[in-house]
Amino acid sequence: MNVEIRKYLVGTALLTLLTGGIGMWVFHAVRPSLFLSDYIWMPVYFFIVGALLMAGVTAGGRTGNMKRLLQAYLLARMVKLFVSVIAVVVFCLAVQTEVTVVVAAFVINYFVYLMYDSWFFSRMGKSRKTVNKEI
Repeated sequence: MNVEIRKYLVGTALLTLLTGGIGMWVFHAVRPSLFLSDYIWMPVYFFIVGALLMAGVTAGGRTGNMKRLLQAYLLARMVKLFVSVIAVVVFCLAVQTEVTVVVAAFVINYFVYLMYDSWFFSRMGKSRKTVNKEI
Protein backbone atom coordinates (compact mmCIF):
# COMPACT_ATOMS: atom_id res chain seq x y z
CA MET A 1 0.00 0.00 0.00
CA ASN A 2 1.24 3.44 -0.91
CA VAL A 3 2.49 5.69 1.92
CA GLU A 4 0.10 8.47 0.84
CA ILE A 5 -2.87 6.13 1.01
CA ARG A 6 -1.87 4.92 4.48
CA LYS A 7 -1.47 8.48 5.76
CA TYR A 8 -4.84 9.43 4.32
CA LEU A 9 -6.62 6.41 5.77
CA VAL A 10 -5.12 6.95 9.24
CA GLY A 11 -6.03 10.64 9.19
CA THR A 12 -9.52 9.92 7.93
CA ALA A 13 -10.02 7.19 10.54
CA LEU A 14 -9.04 9.63 13.30
CA LEU A 15 -11.35 12.26 11.82
CA THR A 16 -14.15 9.68 11.68
CA LEU A 17 -13.70 8.85 15.37
CA LEU A 18 -13.58 12.54 16.24
CA THR A 19 -16.64 13.57 14.21
CA GLY A 20 -18.55 10.48 15.33
CA GLY A 21 -17.82 11.13 19.00
CA ILE A 22 -18.46 14.85 18.89
CA GLY A 23 -21.59 14.42 16.81
CA MET A 24 -23.03 11.82 19.16
CA TRP A 25 -22.21 14.03 22.16
CA VAL A 26 -23.79 17.11 20.56
CA PHE A 27 -26.97 15.26 19.66
CA HIS A 28 -27.21 13.69 23.11
CA ALA A 29 -26.28 16.79 25.16
CA VAL A 30 -27.87 19.62 23.19
CA ARG A 31 -31.02 18.06 21.76
CA PRO A 32 -31.73 14.59 23.18
CA SER A 33 -35.14 14.62 21.52
CA LEU A 34 -33.42 14.84 18.12
CA PHE A 35 -30.77 12.24 18.93
CA LEU A 36 -30.00 10.19 15.86
CA SER A 37 -29.12 6.67 16.87
CA ASP A 38 -27.98 6.06 13.32
CA TYR A 39 -25.76 9.16 13.24
CA ILE A 40 -22.58 7.09 13.47
CA TRP A 41 -23.22 5.83 9.93
CA MET A 42 -22.58 9.32 8.54
CA PRO A 43 -18.88 9.49 9.53
CA VAL A 44 -18.48 5.84 8.50
CA TYR A 45 -19.97 6.69 5.11
CA PHE A 46 -17.47 9.53 4.67
CA PHE A 47 -14.60 7.23 5.67
CA ILE A 48 -15.58 4.63 3.06
CA VAL A 49 -16.19 7.20 0.34
CA GLY A 50 -12.93 8.93 1.24
CA ALA A 51 -11.00 5.67 0.92
CA LEU A 52 -12.52 5.09 -2.51
CA LEU A 53 -11.78 8.71 -3.44
CA MET A 54 -8.15 8.32 -2.42
CA ALA A 55 -7.76 5.12 -4.41
CA GLY A 56 -9.25 6.74 -7.50
CA VAL A 57 -7.20 9.92 -7.26
CA THR A 58 -3.90 8.16 -6.66
CA ALA A 59 -4.63 5.78 -9.53
CA GLY A 60 -5.43 8.73 -11.78
CA GLY A 61 -2.27 10.58 -10.81
CA ARG A 62 0.28 7.73 -10.95
CA THR A 63 1.81 9.13 -14.11
CA GLY A 64 3.06 12.17 -12.20
CA ASN A 65 1.04 14.47 -14.42
CA MET A 66 -0.32 17.17 -12.10
CA LYS A 67 -3.06 18.12 -14.57
CA ARG A 68 -4.32 14.53 -14.61
CA LEU A 69 -4.18 14.38 -10.80
CA LEU A 70 -6.24 17.57 -10.54
CA GLN A 71 -8.78 16.26 -13.05
CA ALA A 72 -9.09 12.98 -11.13
CA TYR A 73 -9.57 14.89 -7.87
CA LEU A 74 -12.25 17.20 -9.30
CA LEU A 75 -14.09 14.30 -10.91
CA ALA A 76 -14.02 12.41 -7.61
CA ARG A 77 -15.40 15.48 -5.82
CA MET A 78 -18.35 15.72 -8.20
CA VAL A 79 -19.10 12.00 -7.93
CA LYS A 80 -18.89 12.25 -4.13
CA LEU A 81 -21.37 15.15 -4.15
CA PHE A 82 -23.94 13.26 -6.22
CA VAL A 83 -23.52 10.04 -4.25
CA SER A 84 -23.88 12.02 -1.01
CA VAL A 85 -27.16 13.60 -2.10
CA ILE A 86 -28.50 10.15 -2.98
CA ALA A 87 -27.25 8.79 0.36
CA VAL A 88 -29.05 11.54 2.31
CA VAL A 89 -32.31 10.85 0.51
CA VAL A 90 -32.01 7.10 1.11
CA PHE A 91 -31.08 7.66 4.77
CA CYS A 92 -34.07 9.97 5.32
CA LEU A 93 -36.44 7.48 3.73
CA ALA A 94 -35.00 4.50 5.63
CA VAL A 95 -34.79 6.04 9.10
CA GLN A 96 -38.05 8.03 9.01
CA THR A 97 -36.71 10.86 11.15
CA GLU A 98 -36.81 14.65 10.95
CA VAL A 99 -35.25 15.56 7.61
CA THR A 100 -33.79 18.93 8.65
CA VAL A 101 -31.73 17.35 11.43
CA VAL A 102 -30.36 14.65 9.13
CA VAL A 103 -29.55 17.13 6.38
CA ALA A 104 -27.89 19.56 8.81
CA ALA A 105 -25.75 16.80 10.33
CA PHE A 106 -24.83 15.50 6.89
CA VAL A 107 -23.91 18.94 5.55
CA ILE A 108 -21.72 19.65 8.59
CA ASN A 109 -19.96 16.31 8.15
CA TYR A 110 -19.63 16.90 4.41
CA PHE A 111 -17.88 20.23 4.94
CA VAL A 112 -15.59 18.85 7.65
CA TYR A 113 -14.46 16.02 5.38
CA LEU A 114 -14.28 18.39 2.40
CA MET A 115 -11.88 20.64 4.30
CA TYR A 116 -9.75 17.68 5.38
CA ASP A 117 -9.68 16.18 1.86
CA SER A 118 -8.81 19.54 0.29
CA TRP A 119 -6.01 20.10 2.80
CA PHE A 120 -4.62 16.59 2.35
CA PHE A 121 -4.75 16.55 -1.45
CA SER A 122 -3.28 20.06 -1.76
CA ARG A 123 -0.42 18.96 0.49
CA MET A 124 -0.01 15.79 -1.57
CA GLY A 125 0.05 17.83 -4.78
CA LYS A 126 2.68 20.19 -3.41
CA SER A 127 4.89 17.31 -2.31
CA ARG A 128 4.58 15.67 -5.73
CA LYS A 129 5.42 18.96 -7.42
CA THR A 130 8.53 19.30 -5.24
CA VAL A 131 9.61 15.74 -6.04
CA ASN A 132 9.11 16.33 -9.77
CA LYS A 133 11.22 19.53 -9.65
CA GLU A 134 14.05 17.71 -7.88
CA ILE A 135 14.14 15.01 -10.55
